[in-house]
Amino acid sequence: KMGGAEAMRILPPMPWDPYVEALPPMPWEGAIQGLADQTGFATDQLRYTSSLLVAIPVGFLFRALTMDPYTRKTDAERAAAITGRHTLSMLIGLSFMLFAFGYEIAHALFSSTVAFLLMKAVPGKNVHIWVSIWAMGYMSVSHIYRQIVAYGSWTIDFTTPQLLLTQKMMNIAFALHDSSRKDADLNEEQRKRQIRKPLSFTEYYGYIFCMHTLLAGPSADYTEYIQWIDGSKLAGQRHSPLLAVGKKVLCAVFCLWMFIGLGASWSVTELGNPDWVSKHAWWWVLTYNQVALCMGRHRYYFAWVLSDAACNAAGFGFNGVDARGAPKWDAVLNIRYLDVEAATNFRAAMTGWNIATSNWLRRCVYERVPAAYATFASFTMSAIWHGFYPGYYLTFLSSALFNETAKVLRRHIRPRVIPSKEAEGGVPAQLYHFASTSVTMMSLNYLGHPFNVQSLDKAMVLWRYWGMAPHFIAITLFLAVPVLLPNKRPSAAKKAN
Repeated sequence: KMGGAEAMRILPPMPWDPYVEALPPMPWEGAIQGLADQTGFATDQLRYTSSLLVAIPVGFLFRALTMDPYTRKTDAERAAAITGRHTLSMLIGLSFMLFAFGYEIAHALFSSTVAFLLMKAVPGKNVHIWVSIWAMGYMSVSHIYRQIVAYGSWTIDFTTPQLLLTQKMMNIAFALHDSSRKDADLNEEQRKRQIRKPLSFTEYYGYIFCMHTLLAGPSADYTEYIQWIDGSKLAGQRHSPLLAVGKKVLCAVFCLWMFIGLGASWSVTELGNPDWVSKHAWWWVLTYNQVALCMGRHRYYFAWVLSDAACNAAGFGFNGVDARGAPKWDAVLNIRYLDVEAATNFRAAMTGWNIATSNWLRRCVYERVPAAYATFASFTMSAIWHGFYPGYYLTFLSSALFNETAKVLRRHIRPRVIPSKEAEGGVPAQLYHFASTSVTMMSLNYLGHPFNVQSLDKAMVLWRYWGMAPHFIAITLFLAVPVLLPNKRPSAAKKAN
């Protein structure tokens, strides 16, 4: 991957560069640079990854050393314990950010403070609009600046946590807005997640800079956060997360091996090289596309699973007990591995990947616009949130088309192949599921290519190689299937789905 020093700079140096360069280095930079020289890893990767790793033992310490508000006897004791947890969560999170991103922490402090003031000043009726404009505007300017000074770079900088801060700021704003609406106009989830009044200083910054959801997510909703802080989710129980944390750390090691160990031989950049693509057989290009994109996804899995483990270590993520009485630690899960890597349909893949972001898009976009535009609006918002590389828009806008086509196919074909629950075990049903999984995975890897190579010319290498055939097929099926295979009994078809 391209590092910051190798990234192409497409504009002259910025006016403020001399002032930034004059700042003294952080005290730990020398040690990090020495470790980078020894290991061959970039300094940004070392700082970021070590922060994710250290967050796990810090999580255990947080739970062990802080008082559980739920078990306090008086209101004053409970309030003090809650404030203490908020404050410690904020301070540890800021410490992680300072270590990982240095002076760039100023972006997080400035953007979150402006949002905090807006939530105090703007009435609930419009607070979601103003905060969304500010949060997405700041995120967008940050993306544009990064593309100017480090085009095509995969360097980990302040824009990584800024993505999560944007979601958190909007989560709070929409919850405040929902408290100003009529109860009858809200769905059940919106009623449950309402915030009746602007948060206090410690509540807001404790959530915004929550130590375990700041670097890689998940950007859990405020309701989930406060139930952890006040102890109401565990309700005084002392379920140990040790087994869950151990399993997730092993999963993270597996993901790291898949990305670095195996993935090193399957670089997605080859698919953006016209010389490489032109000299290989179609079946090898297809196979390489599937494997390279799969390997590439594991870098995200690694960070998400480690972050989830750190949450669990602190007692965050408890989700009740299963039928055997064993604790479940999946309340802040950010990836359902098999739902993505063996997706039976587009919806399963989309809801299983980056779950917190999917929830944010659903709560703040999908459910807020007319149904006819909900899918398109959500994918467009996702593209803007990620940045402004052309590849992002090719991926997300095309995904909207493929997602709608998948809905049409499921609505019109599945009831004919699997007309009842009893038919699920039959051969036609098994063939349907196999075909659905195969087509879904090939489509996801075809669509994911532009996102990974970012630039328009590299993105179009693979798509032109296939003559844009998957796009034309998707459009044709979207238009033709409802006409050729109309549902005679819509209610029955809907029930079968």
